[in-house]
Amino acid sequence: MTAKQIRKDLNIVSLGAGKQSTFMLIKSLEGFFNVTPDKAIFIDLGSEPDFVYKNLEALQNYCLKNFSFTIDIIKVGPIDEHILNFIASKNSTDNAPPFYLSNGGMLKRHCTSNLKLRPICQYLTQFRTGNNIIVWIGISLDEIERMTKSPIQYITNKYPLIEKRISLSDIKKYFSQSAFEEPGKSACYFCPFHSHLYWKLLKKQFPLEFKKACDFDNKIRNYPNLTSRAFLHSSLKPLDKINFDFHPSLFPELIEECVGLCGL
Repeated sequence: MTAKQIRKDLNIVSLGAGKQSTFMLIKSLEGFFNVTPDKAIFIDLGSEPDFVYKNLEALQNYCLKNFSFTIDIIKVGPIDEHILNFIASKNSTDNAPPFYLSNGGMLKRHCTSNLKLRPICQYLTQFRTGNNIIVWIGISLDEIERMTKSPIQYITNKYPLIEKRISLSDIKKYFSQSAFEEPGKSACYFCPFHSHLYWKLLKKQFPLEFKKACDFDNKIRNYPNLTSRAFLHSSLKPLDKINFDFHPSLFPELIEECVGLCGL
């Protein structure tokens, strides 16, 4: 095989527009990881808080202005409408996150596989001509347990932040000294994996988003095909009835249990 025939791996940044993936994309374009990504992809579930979309827009402008680099956006939402339509029996697709159940269990998670992993794979196949695809995932050293291998043979998951031993505190320090404003956590406003302290911060700083989450929580109580009631919070109480005055989590930005692609 000649040099011209050698297939080049495609390096794709999986962008959530939170702290970690935003840091990873900016630093990769600055050459910090020695490889420049070919593309960055944001899966728009249509249910992120407004501050995530504001950060995404700022990041798009920053990357275009400083690096002539564009971000691809794949719209697959709004996931909240999908779920409420399913509850109302208006469609047959179950895209729910793992709601907490009154019997002590959790609903099987469909949102990550159906609305994140599958759209990414479908989108990437159009660029693949036999070469391997390397997907960069912005998991920092604090969350090393969230690393997973790709189930797709031609896709390899890469974790540049872990390879460089970069922690969330390193990322926060970077943004404190940077002209780019520190992003908030990227995840759907109603995600059951939000920490207790995140809910408190959302209620205090973004009351309209918290009100949306409370309304959504009240609508999922009688989820189809279940004998148990469904909740967004592990206390099995309605969000609007919970006292969020204590601080059980050291890292409110992190999703405490999720091993998906959210929060980054």
